[in-house]
Amino acid sequence: MKDLWRLPLVELTESAREAAQQQHGDVVTYVVNRNANFTRVCQVGCAFCGFGRRPGTRGATSDTIDEVVARVGKTPWVTEVCLQGGIDPSLSPEYYFDLIRALREAYPSMHLHAFSPMEIDSLCEKLGQQPEEVVVRLRAAGVGSIPGTAAEILIDRVRRKISRNKLPAERWIRIVKAAHRAGLRSSATILFGHVETWEDIRAHFEVLRRVQGETGGFTEFVPLAFVPYENRLGRLLAQRDGGMIRLAERIRRRARRLYPLARLILGDLIPNLQTSWVKLGVQGAVDSLEWGCNDFGGTLYEESITRSSGGRHGERLEPERIEDEIRRAGRTPRRRTTLYGVVKNPFSLGKKSCQPSPEGHVAL
Repeated sequence: MKDLWRLPLVELTESAREAAQQQHGDVVTYVVNRNANFTRVCQVGCAFCGFGRRPGTRGATSDTIDEVVARVGKTPWVTEVCLQGGIDPSLSPEYYFDLIRALREAYPSMHLHAFSPMEIDSLCEKLGQQPEEVVVRLRAAGVGSIPGTAAEILIDRVRRKISRNKLPAERWIRIVKAAHRAGLRSSATILFGHVETWEDIRAHFEVLRRVQGETGGFTEFVPLAFVPYENRLGRLLAQRDGGMIRLAERIRRRARRLYPLARLILGDLIPNLQTSWVKLGVQGAVDSLEWGCNDFGGTLYEESITRSSGGRHGERLEPERIEDEIRRAGRTPRRRTTLYGVVKNPFSLGKKSCQPSPEGHVAL
């Protein structure tokens, strides 16, 4: 058997494209979604982040629940709202549960994809409860699934270099497993293009395979390219690599190889591989459909975290644009729900015709 990690790029890419074709045919899915980042206050201080603000510093603000509900109300046709924020020590645990209940009451058809393992870890500390208890409470309040962010690289040696206050890898794993077992599925992610090595990426993939083999709870794998322009880590790496242009090119080269590796190494257990147009750009996302991706991500009617680090590809792609880009790549677009169900009456009459089919929760 060939060592996938040593395959020439052309052969690796072709193998990944063929594997995706066998699993998904020509179909490329996407979701109509938005973010609602409810606090910029964060005590963690990740070197790769330009979004968070230390408590008490300029721009360190949190939204009221009414403000979040009103923002979401600007896009009432979305089928998914992703709720994430900084780790604000002053936010009470009740805020999180009340926010979910308020959104559920105001927009009962929206799927709430809410709170990273880092945020859940903070909730556990504030409540004095274990992850297994907290995820059950979140599901009961109305959370439909959780984002698998805060993973970065699931190797503590690397985590300490890029965010010394981040929750340990084993804690991330425990929280994700607890969520899966409580019936809350999650995405799986990796943050690449900073200080990690290919051996670190291999180890990260092995962790995800192990978790998925135990729980089956990951809906998709989402590689996230490091955005270096407006954060401490990016400035340091640009000095090391001979400038920001060279650093950005190195990240692009890593993406070009990582995506097909993800399809071939993870695809049998996590069949959905999602690109990120907000990280790679629209053309980069279209290109990645040839690297093994079968999902275009979402419309992202609100996106703040990538842009705060200097992301250059904006926010908000209308469904029409996404479908046009997928067709331009010779593929067939298909709108999906968060949990990869089929959307009834996908848009043909305008945004407000978009209504999700019932998903329910998946018992694992």
